[in-house]
Amino acid sequence: MRAGEDAPPPPQADEGRPHGPRRDLQDLYDLPRSALLSYQRKHAEPGRPRSRAEAVQRAAYPTLGAFAPRRFWRWTSEYWRFRIGRRHPFLTYESEDGDDGVYELHGDGGETRVALAGDWATGTDEAAHVASLIEAFRPHYSIHLGDVYYVGDPAEVGANFLGLPNPRRRYAPCKWPLGSEGAFALNGNHEMYARGYGYFDHILPKLGVRGDSRGQRASYFCLENRHWRLIGLDTGYNSVGAPILERFIQPDCALRPELIDWLRNVVRPRSDDPRGIVILSHHQYVSRFDHCYPKPAQQLAEFFSQPVLWLWGHEHRLAIYSEAAIEGGVAAFGRCIGHGGMPVELPPKAPLHDFAVEFVDDRVYPNDENLTVGFNGFARMTLRDDQLTLDYVDLRGTRVFSETWTVEQGKLIRLSARRG
Repeated sequence: MRAGEDAPPPPQADEGRPHGPRRDLQDLYDLPRSALLSYQRKHAEPGRPRSRAEAVQRAAYPTLGAFAPRRFWRWTSEYWRFRIGRRHPFLTYESEDGDDGVYELHGDGGETRVALAGDWATGTDEAAHVASLIEAFRPHYSIHLGDVYYVGDPAEVGANFLGLPNPRRRYAPCKWPLGSEGAFALNGNHEMYARGYGYFDHILPKLGVRGDSRGQRASYFCLENRHWRLIGLDTGYNSVGAPILERFIQPDCALRPELIDWLRNVVRPRSDDPRGIVILSHHQYVSRFDHCYPKPAQQLAEFFSQPVLWLWGHEHRLAIYSEAAIEGGVAAFGRCIGHGGMPVELPPKAPLHDFAVEFVDDRVYPNDENLTVGFNGFARMTLRDDQLTLDYVDLRGTRVFSETWTVEQGKLIRLSARRG
């Protein structure tokens, strides 16, 4: 959607649902970052959509339903079935078919449009509305920054990302909008709660460059032109540990050796490369409000000596960070856009870290579920020669923050930035 165009109003319960009722935000509200508790919340959800009256009258104890005898057995057995065993093999571009994961950016009329959203695949009315706004933008490329809820198993991937009905649930499915030139998806921790099989075997084959039957071959990629390189990384594969123990030992989300080798031998960043670098990942490098994951940035310091623009999800909010770096890590202008479909977290009164933020969307989203949450939304990226513009758009189609960058001999220079 272009700036200034009218957008449809955000959805209300039982309204704006051409395909039937969808999941309520309340079922995902305050969802813990835990595989075990995500399985529990999945089975606490009612099997059918709530009526409007039921949605307004929120359950006081939304997780108790998971402990009904039949549901308790189902979610505990499903947890062990999906969590015990080897993760899906990590896919790479090591083949002789010519696909090395580096693709030329295409567009029309002298511009390339890229839609980006994180933590979108929830199946809520809000997610469906964000999808409609992405479609109105008419992107050449769409990129999901990861997380399919609750646990990214094949059935949830189908219903909440691919638009396929789940035969065991009476909720309308939700489909990720594809760009006219291609679509890509990054790996998140929720995909790995089911050991990655839904993501690698069901999502990736449906994405990639338009017209290429091979799909998206791996969980990392590079889109480039003569001025810019957009590099998508997999921080999700190493974001989960051993069952139960992962609750006490925080994984570092390190990039896999195969991905590092690909950067070193295929992407081959050079200090004299005049292009601007945009990094995409699921997990945040720095945060004022949550846990930091510096390991991937420390691994990237081998390749990038100048600051990069870095967009991530994982945290369910919109936040624009000033330039920051953790010891040993690449310097980055961080942008958190994990507000695609989950209930959006409002800033806490006491920040966890002192990283400077230039903008945080702290508005309360009016909703008919009596939830105190923020606005969902996504980012519109437009590339025109050596200029890159990012418009951060909310659920109403309103641009809440905008910035334009250019690049000179690999150095990022911001030409403008404004709220609204």
